[in-house]
Amino acid sequence: MKDYTKSMIVDFKEVDRFLHLKLDAFMQMLNTTSMYHTVSLGLAPDYMERRGMVWVLYSWNIKLFKGDYYARKLQFTTFALFHKDIYSHRYFLVKDEEGTLVGYAVSVWIVIDFEKRKMVKVPEDVQKVYFSQFDSELTKEQAYIVESLSTAPLKKRKIQDYTFEKEIELRFHDIDSNGHVNNTVYVEWAMESLTTDEDESFLQDHVVEDLSIVYKKEKMPGGKVLIRCLLEDSKNYHEIYDKEGCLLTLVEFIWKKRN
Repeated sequence: MKDYTKSMIVDFKEVDRFLHLKLDAFMQMLNTTSMYHTVSLGLAPDYMERRGMVWVLYSWNIKLFKGDYYARKLQFTTFALFHKDIYSHRYFLVKDEEGTLVGYAVSVWIVIDFEKRKMVKVPEDVQKVYFSQFDSELTKEQAYIVESLSTAPLKKRKIQDYTFEKEIELRFHDIDSNGHVNNTVYVEWAMESLTTDEDESFLQDHVVEDLSIVYKKEKMPGGKVLIRCLLEDSKNYHEIYDKEGCLLTLVEFIWKKRN
């Protein structure tokens, strides 16, 4: 198993007004670690595109236990497993400088063939790059992370009465280099939907400790999205739709009180 570790210092732009690590920033740090891992294995960032294929993010499951790490160093470790030659499960383990567990996560990816416009198997030679014949077994720590995180996707609920709905207009910088909304922006939208011009109390009083998100359809530039939310004590369930009524994303948060 070829894992990869990178240290990063939590910057001011990555914390909220209370100096707590923002969830979308944490996701970006995980994504950055993933890309450095890929490059360290000798693969160019566009290695799949050159083969007429593209990685597509399907889901995240993230646990964030602590967030008071402004201007402190965090250590991100990642490794990848493949399921049925179809799914890539990329796992992450995050610790602080004292070795305390900050959080862990798994993202699920699939491969799409450009020309056929359908899901295909992860090429065998790509899978082999992530493995070493001398270290094929999971370590005890890796096994713990794999066992602790579900890769089962969040399911759409049958809901008649949502707690509220909110429209959000796309911003220019919501779009990434792939030409569609970046995966972290959906999390920002879902959290922003919990506020109004007069009331930000929920986000002032709570922080996320668990995130599940499934990406159903990419959102291209322009227009607005509609967010429907169901509030359930410490849990929120969100559905995000485009202006045509197509489901884009399912999001579920579990919250805890700020310290």
